Parts: sequence; C-alpha cells; structure tokens
Amino acid sequence: MKKLILILSLIFIASCSSNDDAGDVRNNQFEDIQTILPQGTWAVSSYTEGGIDETVNFESFIFTFNEDGTVSAENDLFAESGTWEYDNVSSEDEKFNLQFNQTTPFDLITENWTIVSTNNTQVSLEVNSGNNGEPETLTFTKL
Repeated sequence: MKKLILILSLIFIASCSSNDDAGDVRNNQFEDIQTILPQGTWAVSSYTEGGIDETVNFESFIFTFNEDGTVSAENDLFAESGTWEYDNVSSEDEKFNLQFNQTTPFDLITENWTIVSTNNTQVSLEVNSGNNGEPETLTFTKL
C-alpha cells in the first residue's frame, strides 16, 4: 500500500510541475541577420509608406552595416551614420532597430522594424505606421 501511495504521489507531483521558462522561449528565426548584413554593401530596393512607393528617396545610397552595430549610408554627395540592432527580446516578433539622425530621408526609415524575411541577398522589414492601414515596408538587397 505504501508503494502505491508513493507511486501516486510521484505521479501527482510530476503532473503539477510546470516549465516556468515556457513563456520566455524566443523565436530566433531571423538571428542570421546579424551575420548577413555585415557581409558586403546593401541598397534599398523597396521602401513603401502608406502604400506609396518611396524608394526613390534612397536610390543613390549604399548602406554598410558593421558588426559593431553601426551603419553608414553614402552617395556621391552625402554620408549619414547610424546604428542597427537585432532584437528578439522586447516583443513576440523579431525586430530590427534602425536608428539614424533625423536628417531627411533617413528619418523615414528610423524605426523598430519587424523582420519579415532574410536570406543572403535580401532583408525585408515592415512596421505598422497607421498610414491608411498599410504597413511601411523596407527591403535591402545586397549589391
């Protein structure tokens, strides 16, 4: 009888235990962005805001993402520097935080973007800006 009580007690205790860390599991589907972006130079191949194509604002800029979290954007006349960071902790979605000074046109892409997709030649991002219910989208393509 003692064995039966002991077995039932163990089963009860095992069934009551929970994985307290289950809520802390983070999705790392796009963590490769940290190694993809610092390899080479990139251009904005698409930028839309409120469903309107605004890519022309960035067509002459070449972006260089450095491993230390800095980014530079340059064309023949102008250079701007900023920071970038992969974030999988602050929300359910994996984020790409891109920060520039508020200089035009870089103020348009200074956002905490949601990562939509990544591969070795393209990174697609979006953020819900509230413009006409359409998200802002930003796609970098490797040169």
